[in-house]
Amino acid sequence: MTERRLNNTIFLMYLCLDIYCKAHDITARQFLELCKEHDIIHYVAECPDYYDSLPDFEKLEDMNEYFSE
Repeated sequence: MTERRLNNTIFLMYLCLDIYCKAHDITARQFLELCKEHDIIHYVAECPDYYDSLPDFEKLEDMNEYFSE
């Protein structure tokens, strides 16, 4: 993974954390526990260009679906 892609993935994960935590009224720690359980970091890292282009509400929908599997 290039440094640019890694930085983009980190930024996208920050956005996901912010969006998900606000929508579900949870803490960052709780979100990170979900990430550990479901490995969403690798999921986002595989397709950062796709995730980057989604509006916030679609990122939230995608995360809700991913976490429910």
